[in-house]
Amino acid sequence: MNKLLFAFCLCLSIFCQAQRIKLEIEFRYGLPDCSGKCKTDAEIQNSKIDKPLAKQRFYIYQSGICVDSIRTNDSGLVIIKYPPGRYYLYEPWKHFKRTPDNSPMTDFFPDCLAKEWVKPNYYLTIEMDGQYKMTYNEISASRCPFQYACLKVRHLPTLIKK
Repeated sequence: MNKLLFAFCLCLSIFCQAQRIKLEIEFRYGLPDCSGKCKTDAEIQNSKIDKPLAKQRFYIYQSGICVDSIRTNDSGLVIIKYPPGRYYLYEPWKHFKRTPDNSPMTDFFPDCLAKEWVKPNYYLTIEMDGQYKMTYNEISASRCPFQYACLKVRHLPTLIKK
């Protein structure tokens, strides 16, 4: 009986592993212009080119539970192997319930921050056939520090002065 139970568990384990789908995902973002100055045509064109999101950690949630964390490489790539399903990716500041730039919590409206913490940065849906869809919401790297949500006082860029 024990051998039969062991064989069943082994087959079930192999079947579950076979259901995992390997994906290579590239993370990119638009670098914000926080200077406040007028741009040349060349600068405007360069600002439209997405940059790799290098060495960024994301926490993976499924059904409200953190199941894993990933870190992109220098090229913004990450290789994952997950079973089909819907996953939610969060930046570390949301996972650890902090502020986007690690500034004091007193600089932000707490109720607003609580709403931001539950908003995923990405939605990832993996289908049984290996197809996937990743929906981007927003990441902190694509915003200037004075544009963060929930700030009590929004400071203007340093180049804009009266």
